Amino acid sequence: MKAKENRRRFWWLTKILLWLNIFNSLFLIGAYLNTHISPNSVSYLSLLGLAFPILLSIAIVFMLVWFFVRRKFILISALTIVLGWSHLHHFYAVTLWQTELNDPIKVLSYNVHVFDLWDLENREKNRDEIFEFLENEDADILCLQEFYHQDEPSDFVTKNKMIEMLGTNYYHERYTHEMTGKKYFGVATFSKYPIVHQGEISFENDPNNFCIYSDVVIESETLRVFNAHLGSIRLQTDDYSFFGDPNGPEYPEQKDLGQQIIQRLLRAFEKRAIQAELVAAEIENSPHPVVLCGDLNDTPVSYCYRQFNRLLNDAFVECGNGIGQTYIGKVPSNRIDYIFLDEAFKSSNFTTHQINLSDHKPISVQIELDID
Repeated sequence: MKAKENRRRFWWLTKILLWLNIFNSLFLIGAYLNTHISPNSVSYLSLLGLAFPILLSIAIVFMLVWFFVRRKFILISALTIVLGWSHLHHFYAVTLWQTELNDPIKVLSYNVHVFDLWDLENREKNRDEIFEFLENEDADILCLQEFYHQDEPSDFVTKNKMIEMLGTNYYHERYTHEMTGKKYFGVATFSKYPIVHQGEISFENDPNNFCIYSDVVIESETLRVFNAHLGSIRLQTDDYSFFGDPNGPEYPEQKDLGQQIIQRLLRAFEKRAIQAELVAAEIENSPHPVVLCGDLNDTPVSYCYRQFNRLLNDAFVECGNGIGQTYIGKVPSNRIDYIFLDEAFKSSNFTTHQINLSDHKPISVQIELDID
């Protein structure tokens, strides 16, 4: 009698696990679909794309469970993962050998988080450490987001000091707004090579974000470098408590707070979709080979990412390794900073630099025009 009861419990447990596995696979398929459907058409699919690493991990756990329980059910997760294999490749890169380049150009992208301006006690130290890192990397082209500059006289010099230190005498800056005391916040591209033309892409749905492009001449070749900072979620201080910040206050209305965060996420997805489409249209019309750098504030399993990946090669996928997480703020995330390259480029040694001087990690890659 007891054996029969145990078999019945096992049968029910297997059935529950099977349905949970099926639902997880459906959610994963929804995450794949989200890359093709604009959030302005179906917004909630974007949440599945954001949850892709979690859904993928659950699928793998189910495969391990079924290996010991019902091996034929392994196919449910296995087939779902195979169906989205390209997304897995965008999420986790493996490069066994690097392409040899004859005369590479080094490109570096970094959201510098206004050089820690608001930390009055440590900001000069942090700024100088960022400068030291940039000096050691010796990149030929630098694309910086959340760049801060104040007209002289200033007690917190950034742009002029950086140009002098790095030898990047050519630059293109665009500030989204001016703060008091002639202080500026925006995006900036610095180059050791001449910039012969500059352009801008403004976003009507968010004046705090922007994209610029600069035509850089290297010997006899011209490349167009896009530097983009797309719309962020803009979580407020109390929102972070939802993610278990031990130093934050406790909020009894977690349900309301959770709904608030979801609404912020959905608005950000919708906003970025429009911005990404605008930038992608300019990329398609570029008369020169394109390099796109920037903080896109979206993961590789997103509609925003696909707008660029369908036109350009993701340098991380081409010559990077691992997960490549770039955001290191309070909210868990993965890769949201990118360097995309025209097919005309060969690339090598994509690096996610493991330094914590901002809430983002810098990324870099070596490139060379493939003129063969």
